[in-house]
Amino acid sequence: RPPSYSSTKTLLSSRPERFAWERDHGRPPKAAFDLGSLVHALVLRSRDDRIRVIDAYDWRTKAAQEAQKAAWAARLIPVHRGQLRDAARVARAVREHPLAGALFREGRPEVSLVWTDESGVTGKGRIDWVHPKALVDLKTVGGYGDSEPAKMGKTAANFDYVMQAAVYSDAWHLLTGERLPFLTVAVELDPPHFI
Repeated sequence: RPPSYSSTKTLLSSRPERFAWERDHGRPPKAAFDLGSLVHALVLRSRDDRIRVIDAYDWRTKAAQEAQKAAWAARLIPVHRGQLRDAARVARAVREHPLAGALFREGRPEVSLVWTDESGVTGKGRIDWVHPKALVDLKTVGGYGDSEPAKMGKTAANFDYVMQAAVYSDAWHLLTGERLPFLTVAVELDPPHFI
Protein backbone atom coordinates (compact mmCIF):
# COMPACT_ATOMS: atom_id res chain seq x y z
CA ARG A 1 0.00 0.00 0.00
CA PRO A 2 1.53 3.36 -0.97
CA PRO A 3 2.30 5.83 1.82
CA SER A 4 -0.08 8.76 2.22
CA TYR A 5 1.15 12.33 2.25
CA SER A 6 0.43 12.54 6.00
CA SER A 7 2.42 9.42 6.80
CA THR A 8 5.29 10.58 4.59
CA LYS A 9 5.32 13.90 6.44
CA THR A 10 5.46 12.03 9.77
CA LEU A 11 8.38 9.95 8.51
CA LEU A 12 10.30 13.04 7.35
CA SER A 13 9.65 15.13 10.46
CA SER A 14 9.72 12.54 13.22
CA ARG A 15 11.28 9.28 14.31
CA PRO A 16 10.79 6.15 12.18
CA GLU A 17 9.20 4.47 15.22
CA ARG A 18 6.40 7.07 15.26
CA PHE A 19 5.79 6.51 11.56
CA ALA A 20 5.58 2.74 12.10
CA TRP A 21 3.26 3.08 15.08
CA GLU A 22 0.90 5.48 13.27
CA ARG A 23 0.93 3.24 10.19
CA ASP A 24 -0.21 0.27 12.30
CA HIS A 25 -2.52 2.04 14.77
CA GLY A 26 -3.50 5.38 13.27
CA ARG A 27 -2.93 8.73 14.88
CA PRO A 28 -4.12 9.15 18.46
CA PRO A 29 -7.61 10.70 18.46
CA LYS A 30 -8.09 14.36 19.35
CA ALA A 31 -11.35 16.23 19.73
CA ALA A 32 -9.90 19.12 17.67
CA PHE A 33 -9.28 16.73 14.75
CA ASP A 34 -12.85 15.45 15.10
CA LEU A 35 -14.33 18.94 14.81
CA GLY A 36 -12.13 19.69 11.81
CA SER A 37 -13.31 16.47 10.11
CA LEU A 38 -16.93 17.44 10.74
CA VAL A 39 -16.41 20.93 9.28
CA HIS A 40 -14.75 19.36 6.23
CA ALA A 41 -17.70 17.01 5.68
CA LEU A 42 -20.19 19.88 5.93
CA VAL A 43 -18.29 22.36 3.74
CA LEU A 44 -17.34 19.81 1.10
CA ARG A 45 -20.76 18.17 1.31
CA SER A 46 -18.97 14.85 1.33
CA ARG A 47 -20.06 11.76 3.13
CA ASP A 48 -17.80 10.67 5.95
CA ASP A 49 -19.15 7.40 7.33
CA ARG A 50 -16.79 7.64 10.30
CA ILE A 51 -18.68 10.57 11.89
CA ARG A 52 -20.95 9.60 14.78
CA VAL A 53 -23.18 12.16 16.48
CA ILE A 54 -23.35 11.45 20.21
CA ASP A 55 -26.63 12.42 21.90
CA ALA A 56 -25.09 15.05 24.18
CA TYR A 57 -24.35 18.77 23.98
CA ASP A 58 -20.85 18.52 25.48
CA TRP A 59 -18.42 15.92 26.86
CA ARG A 60 -19.04 16.67 30.56
CA THR A 61 -21.16 13.66 31.47
CA LYS A 62 -19.69 10.24 32.07
CA ALA A 63 -22.05 8.74 29.48
CA ALA A 64 -20.89 11.19 26.81
CA GLN A 65 -17.23 10.57 27.65
CA GLU A 66 -17.74 6.81 27.46
CA ALA A 67 -19.51 7.16 24.09
CA GLN A 68 -16.63 9.31 22.83
CA LYS A 69 -14.02 6.74 23.95
CA ALA A 70 -16.01 3.87 22.42
CA ALA A 71 -16.24 5.70 19.09
CA TRP A 72 -12.51 6.44 19.14
CA ALA A 73 -11.77 2.77 19.93
CA ALA A 74 -13.80 1.82 16.84
CA ARG A 75 -11.79 4.38 14.79
CA LEU A 76 -14.86 6.58 14.38
CA ILE A 77 -15.15 10.35 14.73
CA PRO A 78 -17.41 11.23 17.67
CA VAL A 79 -19.02 14.66 17.81
CA HIS A 80 -21.67 15.92 20.18
CA ARG A 81 -24.72 17.94 19.18
CA GLY A 82 -23.11 21.20 20.29
CA GLN A 83 -20.20 20.56 17.92
CA LEU A 84 -22.62 19.73 15.12
CA ARG A 85 -24.35 23.10 15.65
CA ASP A 86 -21.00 24.94 15.76
CA ALA A 87 -19.64 23.15 12.70
CA ALA A 88 -22.78 24.03 10.74
CA ARG A 89 -22.13 27.71 11.54
CA VAL A 90 -18.51 27.43 10.37
CA ALA A 91 -19.60 25.69 7.15
CA ARG A 92 -22.20 28.40 6.51
CA ALA A 93 -19.53 31.09 6.95
CA VAL A 94 -17.36 29.39 4.32
CA ARG A 95 -20.23 28.94 1.87
CA GLU A 96 -21.37 32.56 2.32
CA HIS A 97 -17.88 34.05 1.91
CA PRO A 98 -17.62 35.76 -1.50
CA LEU A 99 -14.33 34.09 -2.52
CA ALA A 100 -14.28 30.85 -0.55
CA GLY A 101 -17.93 30.15 -1.26
CA ALA A 102 -17.37 30.57 -4.98
CA LEU A 103 -14.51 28.07 -4.91
CA PHE A 104 -16.65 25.39 -3.28
CA ARG A 105 -19.64 25.85 -5.61
CA GLU A 106 -17.98 24.33 -8.65
CA GLY A 107 -15.84 21.21 -8.68
CA ARG A 108 -15.43 17.89 -6.91
CA PRO A 109 -14.78 17.04 -3.24
CA GLU A 110 -12.11 14.74 -1.84
CA VAL A 111 -10.33 13.64 -4.98
CA SER A 112 -7.94 10.78 -4.19
CA LEU A 113 -4.64 10.53 -6.03
CA VAL A 114 -2.24 7.60 -6.35
CA TRP A 115 0.92 8.23 -8.32
CA THR A 116 4.41 6.94 -9.00
CA ASP A 117 7.02 9.63 -9.47
CA GLU A 118 10.01 9.55 -11.83
CA SER A 119 12.17 7.88 -9.16
CA GLY A 120 9.70 5.00 -8.84
CA VAL A 121 8.29 6.05 -5.45
CA THR A 122 4.52 5.57 -5.15
CA GLY A 123 2.47 8.01 -3.10
CA LYS A 124 -1.13 8.77 -2.33
CA GLY A 125 -3.10 11.75 -1.12
CA ARG A 126 -6.50 13.34 -1.14
CA ILE A 127 -7.22 16.85 -2.35
CA ASP A 128 -10.08 18.45 -0.43
CA TRP A 129 -11.60 20.13 -3.48
CA VAL A 130 -10.73 20.20 -7.17
CA HIS A 131 -12.13 23.35 -8.76
CA PRO A 132 -11.75 23.58 -12.55
CA LYS A 133 -9.14 26.31 -12.04
CA ALA A 134 -7.49 25.37 -8.72
CA LEU A 135 -6.70 22.67 -6.18
CA VAL A 136 -8.25 23.78 -2.87
CA ASP A 137 -7.37 22.75 0.66
CA LEU A 138 -9.68 23.60 3.58
CA LYS A 139 -8.02 24.24 6.93
CA THR A 140 -9.81 24.87 10.20
CA VAL A 141 -7.80 27.07 12.54
CA GLY A 142 -8.27 27.38 16.27
CA GLY A 143 -9.12 30.72 17.68
CA TYR A 144 -10.19 34.23 16.89
CA GLY A 145 -7.53 35.86 14.72
CA ASP A 146 -5.77 32.63 13.70
CA SER A 147 -6.64 33.11 10.01
CA GLU A 148 -4.78 36.44 9.87
CA PRO A 149 -1.81 36.24 7.46
CA ALA A 150 0.93 36.49 10.12
CA LYS A 151 -0.55 33.77 12.33
CA MET A 152 -1.58 31.60 9.41
CA GLY A 153 1.93 31.89 7.99
CA LYS A 154 3.39 30.51 11.22
CA THR A 155 0.84 27.68 11.26
CA ALA A 156 1.60 26.87 7.62
CA ALA A 157 5.31 26.72 8.42
CA ASN A 158 4.79 24.59 11.55
CA PHE A 159 2.63 22.03 9.71
CA ASP A 160 4.49 22.08 6.37
CA TYR A 161 1.51 23.26 4.31
CA VAL A 162 3.94 24.35 1.59
CA MET A 163 5.20 20.78 1.24
CA GLN A 164 1.61 19.52 0.97
CA ALA A 165 0.86 22.07 -1.75
CA ALA A 166 3.98 21.10 -3.69
CA VAL A 167 3.39 17.35 -3.43
CA TYR A 168 -0.29 17.54 -4.43
CA SER A 169 0.36 20.04 -7.24
CA ASP A 170 3.15 17.87 -8.67
CA ALA A 171 1.04 14.71 -8.34
CA TRP A 172 -1.90 16.39 -10.09
CA HIS A 173 0.40 17.53 -12.90
CA LEU A 174 1.94 14.06 -13.20
CA LEU A 175 -1.49 12.41 -13.43
CA THR A 176 -3.36 14.93 -15.58
CA GLY A 177 -0.69 16.99 -17.36
CA GLU A 178 -2.45 20.06 -15.97
CA ARG A 179 -0.76 22.62 -13.73
CA LEU A 180 -3.26 24.22 -11.31
CA PRO A 181 -2.61 26.66 -8.47
CA PHE A 182 -2.96 25.28 -4.95
CA LEU A 183 -5.14 27.42 -2.68
CA THR A 184 -5.66 27.14 1.05
CA VAL A 185 -8.90 28.35 2.63
CA ALA A 186 -8.42 28.84 6.38
CA VAL A 187 -11.53 29.33 8.51
CA GLU A 188 -11.55 30.17 12.20
CA LEU A 189 -13.54 27.85 14.45
CA ASP A 190 -14.34 30.74 16.81
CA PRO A 191 -17.16 33.14 15.89
CA PRO A 192 -17.58 35.03 13.66
CA HIS A 193 -15.56 32.43 11.69
CA PHE A 194 -13.33 34.78 9.72
CA ILE A 195 -11.69 33.38 6.59
